[in-house]
Amino acid sequence: MNLEYLKEFVELAKRLNYTETARALMMSQPTLSKHIGQLERSLKLTLIRRDGNTLRLTNEGGALLPFAYQVLDAVDDFEGKASELRIAPVPKLTISGLTDEGPSTEVLGFLISLLSDKYGAGCIEVKSQYNRNLIDTLEAEEVDVVYDPIPLDETPQDDSLVRLHVSDLHLVAIVSNDHELASRDEVALSDLKDETFAKVEGLYLSRSWGYIEQACERHGFSPKTRSSHCASVAELFSLCASLGNTALVVGSNFGDRLPAGIKPFCKVLHISDSDAAVPFFFVYRKDNDNPVLLDAVRRMAELPTPPLCFGCKDSA
Repeated sequence: MNLEYLKEFVELAKRLNYTETARALMMSQPTLSKHIGQLERSLKLTLIRRDGNTLRLTNEGGALLPFAYQVLDAVDDFEGKASELRIAPVPKLTISGLTDEGPSTEVLGFLISLLSDKYGAGCIEVKSQYNRNLIDTLEAEEVDVVYDPIPLDETPQDDSLVRLHVSDLHLVAIVSNDHELASRDEVALSDLKDETFAKVEGLYLSRSWGYIEQACERHGFSPKTRSSHCASVAELFSLCASLGNTALVVGSNFGDRLPAGIKPFCKVLHISDSDAAVPFFFVYRKDNDNPVLLDAVRRMAELPTPPLCFGCKDSA
């Protein structure tokens, strides 16, 4: 259905005069008559009938006229909203970092539940930034927020960025099934002081190593390490199946993902110390005035710090 023809029908219904209506619409009378005829044919209804020199609405035309007004009003509203959006787009929060790994998806759900009442469920946009320095993406204003463990040595020394503690990922230890600790379900960090840690390099886990090391030092020892390069999760699974006398300390999310075929070779041990966790942060530019970001920060400030904890006994 042609909306212009519908608009012409409404104008003709007001005047019931082709000449006056054509003049008001700045078009010729034959063109107006042709358009009304095309509208009637598309609807398979007669809308206006001529009785001698007088025009009148048919019963069908009169019944449809209020709906025609509604359609045209809706079109006006639609165009008005489109104009508003061109001037002021719908606010949204763009986020990058570890947004598709384990508990990170729960963080996205947390953000949506936090903000959707005001900004709608589509207020979050995830931007994957593979092989990009996360701080560079913030400084280039490509994203609003990075979700990452972000070691302190990677954060600029000035105060241009803010780190907001959002979640803790509790640690587990993975040992070979013939390891003396494998008979237990839980260990303390101090139980690992004489063990050699597999220090994974080449995966996102390497970004967490500094926090693992700090946790050990808080418990009185510096971990002995053996470097293990893993370029993929599959290689990390292979490492779990051949740990020998080393212990792999990782986030509980990875321990939960061990395939059934690897479990006969190793044992996942919960680490009982409450501080045995990797903190994850929202990092954002201090000068970012995105209202969705400011709202998220304000609402999180009203929650416990951190608001989320994965693998923690208290969060079960």
